[in-house]
Amino acid sequence: MWFLIKGSFWFSLVLIALPFLDTSSQEALEQAPPLEVGQSMAAAMEALGDIRQICVRKPEICETGSETFAALGVRAREGARIAYRFLDNRFSEEEAALTTGSLPQVN
Repeated sequence: MWFLIKGSFWFSLVLIALPFLDTSSQEALEQAPPLEVGQSMAAAMEALGDIRQICVRKPEICETGSETFAALGVRAREGARIAYRFLDNRFSEEEAALTTGSLPQVN
């Protein structure tokens, strides 16, 4: 669960930083509402504190979320196994073809 939260956080930071690297975004940034970093950080800290207390207030939410992420983890592991098997078969065929001198047909 923390992996998804951390991944979302870092992905959001990348999206926020990209307009600073593109000079054509200046007009859109000028019309955007001002960003108050101090107030935003304080609000984020309060929200994080509230999220930490949700399991105390409603433990069934955390239990359901935990079961959901466990099920998603099993599916992701199975997807990774399928992808690994596909890539292993694909590259082992190409490696065998390179040693014999003929490439496999791509469909």
